[in-house]
Amino acid sequence: MHLIAIPIIEANVNKVIEKIALANKEADYIELRLDYLPQINESELKKLINACEKPVICTCRPVTEGGFFKDAESKRIAVLKKAMQFKADFIDVEFETKKNQFEKISEARKKSDCKIIISKHYFGFTPEYAELEKLLKNMHKLKPDVVKIVTKANSQEDNKIIFSLLKFAKSKGIKLIAFCMGTIGRDSRILCVPLGSFLTFASLDSGDESADGQIPVKEMKKIYAGLRVMF
Repeated sequence: MHLIAIPIIEANVNKVIEKIALANKEADYIELRLDYLPQINESELKKLINACEKPVICTCRPVTEGGFFKDAESKRIAVLKKAMQFKADFIDVEFETKKNQFEKISEARKKSDCKIIISKHYFGFTPEYAELEKLLKNMHKLKPDVVKIVTKANSQEDNKIIFSLLKFAKSKGIKLIAFCMGTIGRDSRILCVPLGSFLTFASLDSGDESADGQIPVKEMKKIYAGLRVMF
């Protein structure tokens, strides 16, 4: 089973609804990038989550983590808590989130079936394997449902580092999403799921990429169909 999440990155609620309708036909998971919607209100948020026919991941990235949410951190966490309340299946919380804010998410989790993804992104490089293994262990200590570690590939060796990390996570029973961004990282986006990644990300179409190197979902599915005899 090749699980593909499609991110929705529109800045207009009606556009998001349109893209969700398309993603419902192709995705295994839908990621709502709420940081693209600067003025979203509660009724709109509920409407977006309810429009998703596939499991939904709500993400609200701050500018410091490569996103577009510019308001106070407390407001960002409040958006994610509301998403939990409105029955999002997952919320994505950055590993760098301050402890007091993360505790608010942990408290909300007790009253919700929503699962937590803790994420860390390296937008310019891939650290050494030993550093990433240590990071994975530290992230896992926070008891998330899934850990997400994404790096930028500057060589094929960087992809191999991520493959080694996936192998380690699998051996420890840790649910991990891991692959590399960038053109050189394309192979890792394809191979990560057969090698144990909880899921991978593909764009709805060309021009809908939420990160460098994302492959359009229809192309990704053709690749997986070709690989089916191998995995």
